[in-house]
Amino acid sequence: MEKLLDIDDVSEMLGVTKATIYAWTSQNKIPHVKLSRKLLKFRGDEIKAWIVAKSISTDTCRPPEQFRRPETFISDHEDFIERIISNAKQEVLN
Repeated sequence: MEKLLDIDDVSEMLGVTKATIYAWTSQNKIPHVKLSRKLLKFRGDEIKAWIVAKSISTDTCRPPEQFRRPETFISDHEDFIERIISNAKQEVLN
């Protein structure tokens, strides 16, 4: 039988506070074993699988091609900002 992890182990493994782990267990956001009212344990393989399930690939973080801004939009936007700044300066000086 696999050795169960305690809250300190999981906290260190994930780099979060024990309070966060307690909150996640009370919200059933993280797999855990509740042996008694105050005793929580964790299965290492379940925690590892949970981490993998939470992982986001960098390929899925990029917006689809049709939502990417063309470079001309950026330069047009910069020109617009420069015009606003110029107009504001003129108003202050007048």
